[in-house]
Amino acid sequence: MLREILTLFHMMKKMKTTISQEVYAALKEYGLTDYETRAFVALITNGISSAKDLSDSTSIPYSRIYDVLVNLETQQWVKVISGRPMKYRAERPSFVAKLAKKQLEEKFQRIEAALLEKLEPLYGAEEIVESTPIWILNGNISQKVKDMIRGTSKNLTIFLKNPNEDLLADYFDIFLDLSEKKVEIEVIIGESHFSIKNKNIWRKMASIARVHIVKHVLFDAMMFDKTELVIFLTSFLKIAIKDENMVFLIQESRLINYSTTYFKMLWSMSQKFSLKNYN
Repeated sequence: MLREILTLFHMMKKMKTTISQEVYAALKEYGLTDYETRAFVALITNGISSAKDLSDSTSIPYSRIYDVLVNLETQQWVKVISGRPMKYRAERPSFVAKLAKKQLEEKFQRIEAALLEKLEPLYGAEEIVESTPIWILNGNISQKVKDMIRGTSKNLTIFLKNPNEDLLADYFDIFLDLSEKKVEIEVIIGESHFSIKNKNIWRKMASIARVHIVKHVLFDAMMFDKTELVIFLTSFLKIAIKDENMVFLIQESRLINYSTTYFKMLWSMSQKFSLKNYN
């Protein structure tokens, strides 16, 4: 019987050590220091403790324990209980888990923004591009654009610096066909030049597309499957050239990538369009 008790004791001790190592490793991976990890785990296992008790139970030097506890309090992992001496209580692990997840997501968003918005446009900037496929569309531009819309198979992105209700109404049946084919349609509207005269077209667009609004958009354009971009430059420059639109077709991959990054940036700053906000 004694041998069985000793065996059970050693098994329990081993299990506890294994769990502690996993927890320790996870907290360090999150970003806690060695001392912070030891102090937080000790507060969870031992309950409310003074700084002196924590120093004794964790072997953290007393000269360092207050700095460690201040850092944990700043991260909202630990609460201070007033008194003499002051004591410390760990937050509930489920609360800390949600808090840590939120902080990691915010950290990732900052890293992603820095990489995509600041560094991606600079990548390969020193390379010489011998041929840049940029074309000026002539002839029946409207028909050409409609054909390109019809040929879209996955994603249609629409930039609207100067929202043209007549153009949207003219193209709507084609947009509707794409929607029925499960093509994703995304529309970003520049609010600075936005006014509503035809509520019905906006109501219909919102029913088939994800429509967002942001303060400023640089140009009027359509991007097809993230491989081709048509820019309506005339409306951007606010000039008339022989009563025709100056329309560029861009197929160069890096310019398409820049436009995609620009759209993501606009989308992150935008709000979902609601017609009731413009009554």
